[in-house]
Amino acid sequence: MNIKNIKNLFKTYFIENWKTDLFQFGILAVIVFFATTISASNLHFLIFVASVFLMIYPERLFRNLHGNSSKIHYLSIPASNSEKVLTNIVLANVYYVLGLAVFCCLGLGLAHLYMTLRGYDGVNFDTFLSGTSVMLLFAILAMFFFGSIYFRRKTTLATLGVSLLIGTIFVTLYALTLWINGILLIPKDAAYNDYVWSFSSDAMSEISEVIILCLGMVFFYGLSFLRLKETEA
Repeated sequence: MNIKNIKNLFKTYFIENWKTDLFQFGILAVIVFFATTISASNLHFLIFVASVFLMIYPERLFRNLHGNSSKIHYLSIPASNSEKVLTNIVLANVYYVLGLAVFCCLGLGLAHLYMTLRGYDGVNFDTFLSGTSVMLLFAILAMFFFGSIYFRRKTTLATLGVSLLIGTIFVTLYALTLWINGILLIPKDAAYNDYVWSFSSDAMSEISEVIILCLGMVFFYGLSFLRLKETEA
């Protein structure tokens, strides 16, 4: 990879997009401020809003791939596919995530100051994401990143729709498997003896979950490299 090409890609991105990014970050801060002043304890909603911003972002990164003239211009930029994908991975996973975090904190800080001046207790900052939840967000980002390259139009909605369809199929198969196993394993007279059959949601350790999520990230980013190469061909 050519470091100079990567620097030029970053430079081009910020020249073209810094106003849009700043506007979106500002919108997020405003949403966080008003949502927090209305319900100071509802920090999970704020995480959800930030996640929506994060899922939409990859579509902006590869928007030039979905128009005839812009596609030719993007693919003709003097940089390899690997350099383009790597640059956008850094933008999505580092730059934009940090931007969302900073402006979320800005909105929370302003809300805390406002509520304190109004005589309220302020904002409870004790709610944090677990390590698994953070990795899940990054894995979802990787999936939408791939979708923004794979699909040709409305990539965010297309990725979301396919994900929901696949998720529904897996959940249905999972529930059906549990139901069949329950029929086979629970004694016939269990209902008369107040038999309770339960399945522990902690069967998989947190470390295993993180490993699976990391593999998912590698999988989708690997497909992103291959898909962009196929697009150029």
